[in-house]
Amino acid sequence: MSRLDNSVRNIKAGTLGLILSYISGFIARKVFVMFLSLEYLGLSGLFSNVLTMLSLAELGFGAAISYSLYKPLAFGETYTIQALMKLYRKAYRIIGALVLFLGFAFTPFLHLLMKEVPDIPHLYSIYWLFVINSGSSYFLGYKRTVIIADQKSYINSLYMYGFQILKHALQILVLVLTHNYILFLMVLLACTISENLAITKRVNALYPYLKEKTDASLTRDEKGKIRRNIFALTFHKVGGVLVNGTDNIILVRFVNLASAGLYANYILLQGSVGGIVGLIYSSITASIGNLSAERGTEGSKALFDELNFISAWVYGFTALCLYFLCNPFISLWLGRAYLFPKSVVFVIVLNYYLTGMRRPVLAFKDSLGLFWYDRHKSLLQAGINLVVSIVLAKKYGVIGVLIGSSASTLATCFWIEPYVVFRFGFDKPLAQYFFQYLGYTAVTLLAGWATFACLSLITLSNTILRFTVSFLAVIVIPNLVYLLCFHRLSLFKEVVAIFRRIAKKAR
Repeated sequence: MSRLDNSVRNIKAGTLGLILSYISGFIARKVFVMFLSLEYLGLSGLFSNVLTMLSLAELGFGAAISYSLYKPLAFGETYTIQALMKLYRKAYRIIGALVLFLGFAFTPFLHLLMKEVPDIPHLYSIYWLFVINSGSSYFLGYKRTVIIADQKSYINSLYMYGFQILKHALQILVLVLTHNYILFLMVLLACTISENLAITKRVNALYPYLKEKTDASLTRDEKGKIRRNIFALTFHKVGGVLVNGTDNIILVRFVNLASAGLYANYILLQGSVGGIVGLIYSSITASIGNLSAERGTEGSKALFDELNFISAWVYGFTALCLYFLCNPFISLWLGRAYLFPKSVVFVIVLNYYLTGMRRPVLAFKDSLGLFWYDRHKSLLQAGINLVVSIVLAKKYGVIGVLIGSSASTLATCFWIEPYVVFRFGFDKPLAQYFFQYLGYTAVTLLAGWATFACLSLITLSNTILRFTVSFLAVIVIPNLVYLLCFHRLSLFKEVVAIFRRIAKKAR
């Protein structure tokens, strides 16, 4: 099966599963706010961030092993695969035990993270369920890395989204019948364990040699490469966790628990939109790695330009959708009491756009194994994020925390990551990338202005009808602007040709 076939299958399975799981997730969130207070939602975000911090124990080991698997899987080197997974199993058992230990040991200090401790019963028991759910994945789910690296992430998608939909259905049932948050979390734990056991069984069936007892071991050179990648990825892991895993902690500590609950709804909506787009990159990353393992970086630059063009269009369009439709949708879905001001929404969408525009660069950086060259970048980004977020949170509240993320990204990732890919991956000048970036962003701003102008003409009094008309306008107008601005570009024609090939394969 070709790389295109695998990518198409991965995208089809992932997209269907993602859409169904998001629909069930939105229904589950609506039921959640009907039966439990906003503080429970904020508590979920806080404890999830705490466990994200504890995931530092993983130190980038999974990404290093995943990269190391591309070549042996491409060439059928069973012995090397066995040796890598043997090392992976041993490391993840240690990491899982460490996460559980650190998680439980942190229990007496939970109150330090909160500006005010909420009047929620069984607070420690709730936290312990989060810890067990996080730690169990390290013992059971590591084998899924093989099928993802082998360009078969559609299999992982079937299990992952299938169990997510089951989890949402059971959690809705528990909330309606009992209104009990502890039982709600026990469903989460049961589904996490069941999913990991099921995917492990499937991987063992596909790769029976992984069940064999073996004395397979890596050479000194192979171990050295993995150690080097882990060392570099440790910096990325630490920085990434401190950037992405601290927003709720800062909100709860310096603003309040309710603000973290409101933010959780926006993150769910943003994640739902970005998740489908991001699925494209996660589905093709293994194919990029496979291509590089076979042919080096030949042809990679052309593929990067195509992905960058797609990313600019899709992330620009979806960013505009979020900006114009986020508050109207949440108002219909949960009620006006769950809305942030438009200024906060703008910064949320800005962070979404900045992150989305990094996706092509990150996909190539990871697939080409360029972890070493920007290893200090993430720590610098994390430092800027924490300082700016905490300082501004004290004065400006929620928007100050979010500006910290924007500032840290623009000061570091925005230019360091593309420099690494262009310098050490493509050996090409970086100016072309930023010229394209500015051009794409200018078109997105033009599309945003045109959309705003059209939406200002809509004066319907019926809320649902106004949202429907606004939705159609936001879908059509930006894409018309993009089409008018890009249709003469050779990249546009190349991308259209690619999508035609994908459409043929998808039939």
